[in-house]
Amino acid sequence: MSNVNEIDTVVFPVAGIGSRFLPATKSVPKELLPVLNRPLIEYAVEEAINSGIQRFIFVNSPEKQSITYHFKENKKLEEFLKVKNEFLYSLISKYIIPKDKIIEVVQSEPLGLGHAIWCARDYINNKPFAVILPDDLIHSKVPCIKQLKNIYKNNKKSIVALQEVKKSEVSKYGIIEHNNTVIDNMYDLNNMVEKPNENNAPSNLAIIGRYILLPEVMKELSENKLGYGGEIQLTDAIKNTIKTSGVIGYKFEGSRYDCGNVIGTLEAQISLALKNKEYMNNTKELLKKYNKNYKDTK
Repeated sequence: MSNVNEIDTVVFPVAGIGSRFLPATKSVPKELLPVLNRPLIEYAVEEAINSGIQRFIFVNSPEKQSITYHFKENKKLEEFLKVKNEFLYSLISKYIIPKDKIIEVVQSEPLGLGHAIWCARDYINNKPFAVILPDDLIHSKVPCIKQLKNIYKNNKKSIVALQEVKKSEVSKYGIIEHNNTVIDNMYDLNNMVEKPNENNAPSNLAIIGRYILLPEVMKELSENKLGYGGEIQLTDAIKNTIKTSGVIGYKFEGSRYDCGNVIGTLEAQISLALKNKEYMNNTKELLKKYNKNYKDTK
């Protein structure tokens, strides 16, 4: 039987064009746009490392190889900063990943999230694996993927991260149906519906971009069945394993920011700045300057 230590691999789907951030993403991958002084993708990799992940699969497009370059050695820059600025050296070297632990897979065409995950099939080795969607930046005391791994340890089922959303927003997400038994924020799933309309949604519990998946999900994806929007949907593949191996939804602890759009990214910038000693005071001053109704709360 699998154990939690076997979940040492994460898949990052990063092949998208970042259309909501054009024209910036014409030349710079969305995942490398900064949140404070760090690229968005670094928050996702940091979460994975702090959750015990050791192998990193980037499902990418040929035009976005700079994403993986960010986590590889740059000896010329590193040698320069070692001499000139030890602090900056520590910043750029902190998340360097060994070459044999980075795997880059090309997604040949944009056929959906499920297709992107399926592209990593040759490197999963028939073991449970994690998936992190970097657009969802999650700030939490315990890394979100580690929370899911802890749930997996005692249940040996696929785990999806959940968050309550407004009823008017359910059409943006995969939404779960559960059996009304809730223990420690865990839900046994009966069904999952991709982007339902407001009137047909089985709940307001949305699937957020963190998963622990059994290899059975990859087998379902190998069927290459088209779902919502004519794409291969990850939600459909997970749903098809509910009756055979079971799926648990877990309402994670932490704050999630949707950095797949401009306003969500702006919220992340402000919220994280207010939590950061270096930027906190200046951010409060800026908020006071541009909003006379802003009140300084500690």
